[in-house]
Amino acid sequence: MKNIAFLLLLITIPLKAQKTYTGRVLSAKDSTAIQGVSIYFDGTSLGTISNAKGYFKIKNTASNISPLIFRSIGYTTQTVPNISVFEDENFPIVFLQESIDELETVILETDPWTRAHKLRVFRSEFLGKTKAAGKCKILNEDDIRLKYSPSKHTLIAYADKPVIIENKHLGYIIEYELMDFTVKYSGGSSGLRLVDYTFFEGSSFFKELKTKPKKRFIKNREDAFTGSLLQFMRALSKKELEAHHFRIFYDKFEVQPYKYFDIQPDADFTKVTMLADKISILHNNQQSSIIYKSPFYIDQFGNFTPTRAFSIGGFMGQSRIARLLPLNYGL
Repeated sequence: MKNIAFLLLLITIPLKAQKTYTGRVLSAKDSTAIQGVSIYFDGTSLGTISNAKGYFKIKNTASNISPLIFRSIGYTTQTVPNISVFEDENFPIVFLQESIDELETVILETDPWTRAHKLRVFRSEFLGKTKAAGKCKILNEDDIRLKYSPSKHTLIAYADKPVIIENKHLGYIIEYELMDFTVKYSGGSSGLRLVDYTFFEGSSFFKELKTKPKKRFIKNREDAFTGSLLQFMRALSKKELEAHHFRIFYDKFEVQPYKYFDIQPDADFTKVTMLADKISILHNNQQSSIIYKSPFYIDQFGNFTPTRAFSIGGFMGQSRIARLLPLNYGL
């Protein structure tokens, strides 16, 4: 079975009082204010920009493990995992370094694949193969660099600028900072190349495609959320798997929902340790699987960390970017 892991770079929860995070963005070179810096919680639609003096203010309602991302043209994108520092009313300073063009990694072998072929593979593995993927378009494909290594049977992709995706199925514009993208192939008995696994991760920011979402966007979002990894994580952390119609199987037999999960709630996060190497999930006749590697933490968004704590296969793994929702969806 093809195993897929990705950052959801791979989201009902009671709302808490809003927290306000403030700060200031300056240039590391000369300490001048940087205006127009995009500042957002990774994987959400919660964002703002810095003003003419570099100051910013952003609000959030949920306790989360999503870092704050600082991105501006001409500067290296900065990720700040410890967002609590911005609860200080003294406006903590974030210094951005000017970006330096880096030389591409030299691969000392001939790449036999054409760019057109590599792009077709990238679109398929990044956006997915679902009906929703047909309604998605990458607006800046020229910014994506692709290399195939025949000796390693691996396709890699990287980009210096965010990959911009127009999703006319869910009604979003997604700005995706691609940190890692790898497709690993293995040879089948017929000699054909088969995808062994796909892994990609990055940070993402969602914007509405229309000022007011169309009814079909709202319906499609509800459909994308139902049975998704995001819904599963929220339900798992609250022990509401049955209420949301998730059934758990081990070794082909249905088991009690939490038999193979050790769930330890905390004030803001939930620690999950799996007690089996692999379990299967069934939701409305859609089957998925989780291959466990290490304990992970879930926040109130349904976001989890670390991103490589497990691999996802089946329906959840095949959804990809085309069915990806912001982590704050429905909150």
